[in-house]
Amino acid sequence: MKHIERFLNSGVFIAIIFLMTLISWSFYKETPPHVFNIYNLAGIFILSGLMFIILSLFKNTLYISPILISFLFILNKSDMNFETTVSFAWPYIVLGLLFLGPIVHYIRFKPTFKKGHFTLGLLLIAISYVANLLFLPFDIQAIPVSILGFVYLGFYLFLTSSVKGNIAYIFKIMLFANILLTLQVGIYLYRGYIAHPELEFIERLFVGWGRNLGWANINDMCFYIALTFPSYIYFIYKKPYRNMYLWLVMIIPVIVVILSESRGGMIGFAFSFFGVLAFNLVKGHKIQLIQMLVFMSLLAIIFFIFQGALFKWWETFKASFGEDLNDFSTGRMDIYKQGFEVFKAHPLFGGGWLSLQQLNPGTRLFMYHSTPVQSLAAMGLFGFVALIIHYIQVATFFFKSLTLEKSLFIIGYLASQIHGIIDNVQYAVPYSLLMVIIFAIWENSELKTEFDIVHHRYQLVK
Repeated sequence: MKHIERFLNSGVFIAIIFLMTLISWSFYKETPPHVFNIYNLAGIFILSGLMFIILSLFKNTLYISPILISFLFILNKSDMNFETTVSFAWPYIVLGLLFLGPIVHYIRFKPTFKKGHFTLGLLLIAISYVANLLFLPFDIQAIPVSILGFVYLGFYLFLTSSVKGNIAYIFKIMLFANILLTLQVGIYLYRGYIAHPELEFIERLFVGWGRNLGWANINDMCFYIALTFPSYIYFIYKKPYRNMYLWLVMIIPVIVVILSESRGGMIGFAFSFFGVLAFNLVKGHKIQLIQMLVFMSLLAIIFFIFQGALFKWWETFKASFGEDLNDFSTGRMDIYKQGFEVFKAHPLFGGGWLSLQQLNPGTRLFMYHSTPVQSLAAMGLFGFVALIIHYIQVATFFFKSLTLEKSLFIIGYLASQIHGIIDNVQYAVPYSLLMVIIFAIWENSELKTEFDIVHHRYQLVK
C-alpha cells in the first residue's frame, strides 16, 4: 500500500490523470444513439470510480485533488444545458459516486473536523447563493445552481479536515493543468485549421471551429491558463539547470492565447506573463535572468517570422471596436446595465442566479460577465459583502509571510481576478472548485516553502 501511495504522491500520477482527461475530452462528436459522447462519458466514469477507490482506501485525501480538478475540464458537449443534463441518469450516478466517496472515507477514517482559514468567507458566499430563493418565485431550475455554494463549502471543509497538504503537489497540478488547457486550446485551433484548407495559412490559424469547448468558452480557457502560468517558474527555480527546458514550454501557452483572439483573455494573461517576468527580474539569480533573456529572444524571433499573424490579430482587434463601447465589449455594457437594474429591484439579496436568463431567455447561467456585477445582481449587497470578506481572507493568508510559492500564486490569482472585472471568473464552477481545493491543500501543508531568500533572491533550501 505504501508503494501505491508513493505513486499517488508523484507527478507521474498527476500527469496520467490529466492525460486521461485530455484523451476523454478530445472525443467531441456525438455517438448516436447517445446524446453525449460515449468515450467522454467513459472517461468521466473511470475517473469518478478511481476517486471513490482512493477515498475508500487512503486516509490522505490529497490524492483525489488531481481527479477533482480533472472533472472541471473534461466535459466536451458544447450545447449542454439544464434540460440536457436532467434528462439522463449518468449525471446522478457520477454525482452519487462523488458524494458517496467522502461519506465512505468519513465512516472509515473519521477525520477530525477543522474550521479552516477560509470558512467564514465561503460560508457567507454559500448563504448568499440561496438567500434570494426566500424572496423570489419558486423555480426548480434555480435549485441546482443555488446549492453550489454549499457544495464548494462542503468540499473545502472535507478536504481541510482530511488532507495532509503538500505545496509541491499543488504546483505539479497547476503545471499539468496549464499543459492540459494549452493542449485543449491547441486542439481547438488545429481542428479549425484542418477544417478550412481553402484559406490562406494565416487565416487558417485564426479561424477556429467554434467558441465553445464544452466545459467553457475560449475566454474561460485563457484565464485558467493565466492562473496556472506562473507554476513554470516554481520548477525552474527548483532546478535551474535541469528544468531550463520549461522556458521553451512556456512559449506554447503564449502563442495559443494570442491565436485564441480572446481580448479579455489577453488582458489577464498579459498580467500573468509580465508579472512572471518582473518577478524573475527582481528575485531571480543570474542563471534565471540569462534563461529569461533567451526565452524573450526566441519569442521575438517567432513573432518576427510569423509577423503576419500578429498583423492579422491587430486588424481583428481594431475591427472589434465597433461604433461604441458596448460593441467593443460584445454587448457587456447592456448586460451590466441589466445587472444594476436587477440589483436596484432586489438590493439586499439580489435577483438570483436565473435573473439574467429570465430577462434574456436562452442566455447562459452566470453570465453578467463581471464578478462585481454578478455578485450585486444575483446576490445583492449581502453577496457583495460576502465576496469582500472572502477576498480579505485570501489576502491575509497569501500576503502574510510571503514566500516564492505564495508570490507565484498571487500573480496568477490577480491575473484571473483582473479578467473577472470584464468576465465571469470568481463564480464559474471550475474556478470556485479549483480555489477551494488549492486553499485546503495549501493551508494544511506542513512545509510552508522550499526556498530561502539569499541576498534578496530566492534559492532552493539545500
